[in-house]
Amino acid sequence: MRAAAASIAAVALMACTDDCTENKNALPLAGYRTDSGAEATPDSLEVYGIGAPGDSLLFDGLTARNSIYLPFRIDSDTTAYVFRSLRAGAQSDTVTFVYRRIARLVSAECGASYIFRMQSITSRGEIIDSVTCPLGEIDNTNAENLRIYLNPRYLPNQPQP
Repeated sequence: MRAAAASIAAVALMACTDDCTENKNALPLAGYRTDSGAEATPDSLEVYGIGAPGDSLLFDGLTARNSIYLPFRIDSDTTAYVFRSLRAGAQSDTVTFVYRRIARLVSAECGASYIFRMQSITSRGEIIDSVTCPLGEIDNTNAENLRIYLNPRYLPNQPQP
């Protein structure tokens, strides 16, 4: 009888664990855009976090990409990143996100996740014109929830102003 109860408990536990494999965490996906809103693919753009252990490198900039995941800190209401050009005459921009963390219970088995409600986004430098969060908050939806509008002078194959 005990063996049967233990087997049922083990199966129930595995079933609960399977429910937790979906994207339960809010992980901001930032897409690069031109000033007109079209998708952009910058090259030679390194990205690293400020204030993270070792100011962690998120992307080395050795290949071109049109989006990047920018994890937010859950122990603070502010996360900042540096976007640094690897081209000659290297420039760098700092983007700072200020948000309100809202804990949300997913389930007793899976625990909690966070929603990040944007309070402000600031950008300093010459590479990035602006950054927006179109929906005003970031949840666990697997979609582009940040847009980074690049200065036209930074994008290759674009007419220079």
